[in-house]
Amino acid sequence: MYRIININDFRKAMIKMTKLTKIVLLLFSIIMLFSILFLNRVLNPTLSSIQVNEKNQEGIYISPDGEKSITVYFNGGLLFHNDVTYVGVLEDFNTGLRKNIFHEMPSVKEVRWINNGTIDVNGIEIAIDDTYDFRNE
Repeated sequence: MYRIININDFRKAMIKMTKLTKIVLLLFSIIMLFSILFLNRVLNPTLSSIQVNEKNQEGIYISPDGEKSITVYFNGGLLFHNDVTYVGVLEDFNTGLRKNIFHEMPSVKEVRWINNGTIDVNGIEIAIDDTYDFRNE
């Protein structure tokens, strides 16, 4: 009833299983790494890739020369819309260019133009050629 196993066969089987285990763990690690990178990209998009919803417009601020505007949009988060932020979109009326210029925490109390090239958002000066993202602070 009992089968006698050669010790060398047993060692070879254990070595094969160890190699298989290493391969499985390596594949699992690679899948986990790519999953984390994907989730980070989805849950933490760059300022330029944030999509605004036109229905969530909070206000429009026209530049002193009337050639540009900053439109502020309420941006609900991915998880139950509880991570609220605001995105400011610069629009140049002459060229039609639109670009996300700032991403601010849950309240935008004040947006004003200092001059044709600079805005003030909650006391933070931002040149319109630059961007501001509170997540980088």
